[in-house]
Amino acid sequence: MNYIFFIIYCNILLSFSVISLKPKLCIDCKFFTKNIFISNKFGKCSLFPIKEIDNGYLIDGVKNIKNVDYQYCSISREYEHMCGKEGKLYEKKI
Repeated sequence: MNYIFFIIYCNILLSFSVISLKPKLCIDCKFFTKNIFISNKFGKCSLFPIKEIDNGYLIDGVKNIKNVDYQYCSISREYEHMCGKEGKLYEKKI
């Protein structure tokens, strides 16, 4: 009887370890923004804005901050204080 419980316990541990081996890909994350003109390799992460683009101040004198540029996913996955290799801030798309 103990042998059966041991086998079940090992199967459960094995299934959890297989699940944890699957990498968290940026393209499956809800914060991934695809560049429509370039491949997914140049996708950006909406969690890490880097600058707001001022469009129009020198044209009509009115400061309109509308567009925000984001950090590339490759950069945010490189540094541990951002998302890191583990994908700490990863959230699956719904």
